[in-house]
Parts: sequence; C-alpha cells; structure tokens
Amino acid sequence: MATLKTASDLLILRRFEEALDLCRNELQGIPDNKRNGRLAESLSLVAVQAFAELNRWQEVLPFVQEEFGGLEKIPPRVLQLCIALHAKMCDFAPITMVTEAWLAAPGNQEAEGLTTVAESYIMLVLLPHRKFDDIRALVEGHPIMMKDRREAFLRLVDAEQRSQSCEDQTSSKSEVSANKEQGATYGAIATLVSWMKANMLGTSPSRHVRIAVLLGVIGVVLAVTLRRRKAFLRLLW
Repeated sequence: MATLKTASDLLILRRFEEALDLCRNELQGIPDNKRNGRLAESLSLVAVQAFAELNRWQEVLPFVQEEFGGLEKIPPRVLQLCIALHAKMCDFAPITMVTEAWLAAPGNQEAEGLTTVAESYIMLVLLPHRKFDDIRALVEGHPIMMKDRREAFLRLVDAEQRSQSCEDQTSSKSEVSANKEQGATYGAIATLVSWMKANMLGTSPSRHVRIAVLLGVIGVVLAVTLRRRKAFLRLLW
C-alpha cells in the first residue's frame, strides 16, 4: 500500500511519468493469481489517470487488457474510468467493443460492478448516440440491475425519445445540436452520482486513489449547464 500512496501522491503533484512508471513496475511484481485484488485495481486506476494526463489515452485499453489478461477480466471500476475517458475524448468505437465484450462475458453476469459498468456505458456512450433500443435491451437483459434503477432508465429513454420526436418536428438544427450536447452531459452527471454512491461513501486504504480518479471524471461533467439537471438527479438518486 505504500507504493500505491506514493503513486497517487505523484499523480496529485502532476509528476505523471513517475506515477505511471511506478504503477507499471509494481504491477509487474504482482502474481497473475492476485491480479484481481484491490492493489492491482488501484494501481491501474492511477495508471489510467496518468495516461490521460500525459495525453496518451489511446494506450489505456491495451494496457489494462495486458495487465489483467483479457478484456473480460478488467475490474469494473477500471473499466468505468476507461468508459469516462473515451467518452470525454469522443472515441466511442473501441470502448463500445470492449464494454460489450465485458458485459457479455459469462463470468461477469453476477459481478459486483456489473450495474455501474452498465450504467456508465448507457449514460456516456449509448444515450448521447440515442441508441434507445440498445439501452432497453441492456437494461432488460441484466436481471442483476435493481428494479427501481431499471424503471428509472426506461423512463429516461422514453422521455428522451419523446424529446427527440419534438425536436424533429419543431427544432432547428442548432437547437438539436445543443440538446445532443446536453444529453452527453446528463450521462456524465448520472455516472458521477452512481460512482460517488458506490465508491466515495465510507473509507478504505485506497480512498485517496478514488478521489484522484473522481477528479478525472468530474471533467466530463462540466461541459455545459443543464436545464433539467435537478429533476434528472432526483430520478437517478
């Protein structure tokens, strides 16, 4: 844990290359049979953040795939951060392939982080692209998602579809573009709320790492001001 604290401190001090090198070296010393532990996950979270700060975000997915021995073995919190990063960079194709493979893997159907990964994918990738049928299939096809959450997402999809229909009939092209940008920011806020509820309540030895990661996710949230954010947050909370 001392190495993890050092790496996260380097990240906060903006010594990104050093933080990345320290994480990679430490990860190399972790046996394969312990790669699913909290230490490997936390080191990977710091490494992903360092890659992003160095503008080497394209290296993130190959890095985590190699470290954990396959796409389906990426820890949920690491994948969630990857989704937020690729959404922020508007690079959707690679993260779509990775996330769908992860969600479809038999070993992940009862994973602790399945719901948060699915929610991040819906809000940051599918909803901004108005993939409403894909959202319904994902929400209804994973029974692990709690009933109230499932219904909230289905109501959200219905509302967005009605909004799109009105836009098609009455809005100008500039208004449609503005609303699409709003949709992307809805996703960032929903993911942030879910992530905070799942990860920021309580304490643990790696809490300082999660705070650093949270700062990266917040960057997605500040894109534009939302007209309906209070109602939306009440729906998801």
